[in-house]
Amino acid sequence: MTTKPAVKAAPKAAAPAKKKPAATPARKTARKAPAATAKATPAGRRKAPAKPAAAKRKPAAGTRKPASKAPVRKHTSRAPKPKAMEALYSGKIFRSRLEARWAILMDLLDINWDYEPSHYQVGPHLWYLPDFYLPQHELWLEVKGAAFMDAGSMAKIIATIAGPMPVPLREAPYTPSRKLLIGGSLAKPGPGRAVHTLVTRSPAGKADLTYATFGREGAVPAGEPWDSVEADGIAKARRPAPSRLKALLEPDPIALQSPADVAAAYRFAATAVFDEATRTLAPSNDYVITAKLSARRSGRPLGAARTAAGARGA
Repeated sequence: MTTKPAVKAAPKAAAPAKKKPAATPARKTARKAPAATAKATPAGRRKAPAKPAAAKRKPAAGTRKPASKAPVRKHTSRAPKPKAMEALYSGKIFRSRLEARWAILMDLLDINWDYEPSHYQVGPHLWYLPDFYLPQHELWLEVKGAAFMDAGSMAKIIATIAGPMPVPLREAPYTPSRKLLIGGSLAKPGPGRAVHTLVTRSPAGKADLTYATFGREGAVPAGEPWDSVEADGIAKARRPAPSRLKALLEPDPIALQSPADVAAAYRFAATAVFDEATRTLAPSNDYVITAKLSARRSGRPLGAARTAAGARGA
């Protein structure tokens, strides 16, 4: 038997030596933790990831936007009205001292008066409360200071006489009133005689404005109308201009001598003093004036008031 010689295996090639990676700086080899992964707390617990910021809500449709923090200036075209000072006289509480002065003037001239007798409708949306009614003269009297005469007041005054719904007289046959006197401020009598604006109805249906004197005989025209205006019972948008207010409420006196008793009545009414605490008329040293005022009460002579009361009791 023959044997085959053993074949030696070829020696394996040596593997190339691996190169060691170059040493890198420690700051480059440090690995950053992922953003979503929370760091561990000393106690071993993980903090919950921060919640995202809540999105701003948009206002729903139809809702108002919130007001800005900046202060908003309010603009107004109307100046505030001054407040009138009340007065107590002859058993009545007057809304202003000027009204009380006119009541004093009428008492000194023996003119009967009713204060604010009733409300009246003088236009589609216009109501009016006249200041005085003088039954002896079938005359309305509206007392106004310049600061209180606005567009609505003027519309009511002229509509009372010449408007679509004129105010009736307060006695039978209760026909529409024919005249109204605008009583402005009472100035001390000087040269001439004081006049006031009288409102009457013209043949054309307008309101005529005429200057008139005022005394025991009532309101007497002192000339032709100085203006004629429409009276539709609707308040205008603007108040009268300053020049117009002066013409209506403070006209210049006319060249006419005033009777002595009328001049004395105007003088006392214009200068009458009211107590600031009680709002009543302060005592006067003029005994004649005091006696005249004491003989009347609420626009009537005391004797006539007692007679009327006795007649009702009978």
